[in-house]
Amino acid sequence: MNDASSIRRAADRRGLTNFFATALSCALVAGAMLLHAWVRTRVTEQGYVLSRLSAEYRDLTREHESLQLEAAELRSPQRIEELARTRLGMSAPSLDRVVVLWEEAGFARRRAEAVARSIGGGNVQDPLIASAR
Repeated sequence: MNDASSIRRAADRRGLTNFFATALSCALVAGAMLLHAWVRTRVTEQGYVLSRLSAEYRDLTREHESLQLEAAELRSPQRIEELARTRLGMSAPSLDRVVVLWEEAGFARRRAEAVARSIGGGNVQDPLIASAR
């Protein structure tokens, strides 16, 4: 009987070992499947986030470009001059009110002469500008 019971115990141990090995294999496969499903879900979620952020970036880029254009239009000298004349009642200064403070490469002289011509003066009478010629 000892022989039969030892064979039976060995068979039971072998069956129990096979059962645990099979259960462990199934648990590992199930864990791998769950991990794969979780990773795929995260990838899909991140894809949606990326798509939303790309659309937002595109919209913000368009808005930025339109705001830059609007800012350039608002800073244009013609518009500022028009607003100064119409809303503020300003006019071009008379020649005797134009003072050149500093000259760099003849720019100030040419600018003063251009202002004088636009006012209608023709020749510049400012001694600072006349001496810079």
